[in-house]
Amino acid sequence: MVFCTSGYRGSKLSAIKLGKTGDLTGTEAIIWEVNEATPYVPSAILYGEKIYVCSGNNATISCYNAKTGKPYYIKQKLESVKGIYASPVGVAGNVYFVGRNGVTCVLKNSEKLEVVAVNTLDDDIDCSPAIVGNQMYLKGKQYLYCIAKSK
Repeated sequence: MVFCTSGYRGSKLSAIKLGKTGDLTGTEAIIWEVNEATPYVPSAILYGEKIYVCSGNNATISCYNAKTGKPYYIKQKLESVKGIYASPVGVAGNVYFVGRNGVTCVLKNSEKLEVVAVNTLDDDIDCSPAIVGNQMYLKGKQYLYCIAKSK
């Protein structure tokens, strides 16, 4: 499957069967669709069998079963996070959503919304985090941050 999202001229998240061509609207190639609360700037993230999306550029998160489209939860607000341009990343069983206000909300990759941690940097962040080994890089408007587990 390929997953396509749009949040510019209407919300849509589609799971599409590979190997088809042409206009696939209304065909068996569309496995499932969601028509609300999909991202504008940040990409969706597929992590295991779950797909996570933001609503527009807001810190409102939905999570679906990637195979069936069944919602695990929809339109759940991440407190303290203000706006999201950065695409989320998933690593070590967690999904990281970084807000434009420098607040990162860490969710457990789970069928329930479980906040593992909320971390704040004193910087505005629009760029997606980059994971390299055991390090996470965050590019703020003022600084480049490297967050790593100390030995």
